Amino acid sequence: MYKTITKTGLAIAISAAVSFPTHAVSDSQKQQLNNAVVKASQSQEEKLKEFHAYVNAYLDEYEQWRDEYTNKLDERRTDLIKNWGEGEVSSQTKQVDYSQNDQVKTAVDYESNTATVSVLVDEDSSPEEIEALVRKIPVEVEGKTVDLAKLQADDHAVLYSLDKEQEEKNFVIEQTQSQMNVLDVQAERLIQSDTGIPDSFIYQRAHDKKMALLTKAQERIAAQTKLYSEMRTKHGLSGEQSEVIDEKVQEVASTESIPVKASPPVVEKVVPKTQAVKQKPTTEVVSSSTKPKKVVSYKVKLPENSLKSRASKYTPLAEKESKNWEIDAALIMAIMHSESAFRPDAKSHVPAFGLMQVVPTSAGHDVNKQVRNIDAPMKASDLYQPVINVETGTAYLDILNSKYLRKIENDQSRLYCMIAAYNTGAGNVARAFNKDRSTSIGKASKVINQMTPEQVYNQLVAKLPYDETKNYLKKVNSRIALYK
Repeated sequence: MYKTITKTGLAIAISAAVSFPTHAVSDSQKQQLNNAVVKASQSQEEKLKEFHAYVNAYLDEYEQWRDEYTNKLDERRTDLIKNWGEGEVSSQTKQVDYSQNDQVKTAVDYESNTATVSVLVDEDSSPEEIEALVRKIPVEVEGKTVDLAKLQADDHAVLYSLDKEQEEKNFVIEQTQSQMNVLDVQAERLIQSDTGIPDSFIYQRAHDKKMALLTKAQERIAAQTKLYSEMRTKHGLSGEQSEVIDEKVQEVASTESIPVKASPPVVEKVVPKTQAVKQKPTTEVVSSSTKPKKVVSYKVKLPENSLKSRASKYTPLAEKESKNWEIDAALIMAIMHSESAFRPDAKSHVPAFGLMQVVPTSAGHDVNKQVRNIDAPMKASDLYQPVINVETGTAYLDILNSKYLRKIENDQSRLYCMIAAYNTGAGNVARAFNKDRSTSIGKASKVINQMTPEQVYNQLVAKLPYDETKNYLKKVNSRIALYK
């Protein structure tokens, strides 16, 4: 069971104990002493302003890293769109790899339990030329070599279609929603940590950062509209005029329309490797850079027991943490299933990491501070370690269950709220029940305690701020029974 550990709080180191003879005082040491004197003479208002600036800079560090990650991802997807007409990349439940020259793609979808190997060729390539080509591309699926020439081939032209363009825009919208969600959880963590920072400052900052994400999303979508238009023109393809600003972005923005002061809004680089599909070194597939292209694809069904086999590796770990934290092992397994399909190297576009998809600066920081007494975010490299990841994810479930959501009396109702909060934070769960859309879970608990578990579930599905969380609740809840 979760036990409260004395909070360290966010603090600024403003002085150090020094002991030296007066004749040995250096210029730098004098400066340190002068700085300490200045700080000691600051007014309370000045100290508060400095503390706010420190917290802002502290959070900006992660957000800068996130933005750099997003920019690099967009650059990669732009290159892929130019070649393939789409920018398919890996996610927490899909592994996508390309050959060195981006002419061969292998995609393993762990939710559908299928692998697809695709080859980019000139549109006028004959069946015989394609067959000869694919014989040079041996692929291993979970250790078994697959002869692509023996499989049924499907092909389609690279048309830079409006449908593909919309899929790429949807990717941006969904990623933006997930990143906004993290800002909500991050804001809630600061409030729950009782740092002394006014809630209004935290809410306002989260709101401003989310609006910045939405503005950036509009710019990213406009860039995609331009890219697809240019590619259609280059290849002499027809296409209807696209909207520069997607309607779905406006829908997301509408969740942030309430003025902050009136009512608070919701507010080491690791490259994981996949073992499922390995492409052996071969002669690179080369197609003309100017001719129209088509994609030839081959579907490979993964062994029926693939998911079960991966799950069995982590059942003992789930059972161990279940005992440590008094959290149902079936819930832990259902979350791993939904978050990563039991892949320890899974990484989302938030980004979140590992089996239980922990975000270093939200759930990771929460567990570090409240359980490990370390006031710092977790490292991605640690979260790729199954033992650390499952311990962290389960500890966070316990924090939700025994602290943030403890006032919810019915166990089943609290379970539904806990599943949703694991994805979006307790504050956003509260918003689903509070008429004023406030993030007070204490206030929401009074409403929840007057409802049946079924009513609570239905209210969450109807009123949670993000569609991602609504779908997450449905998915995890339906999978718990698989592991009972």
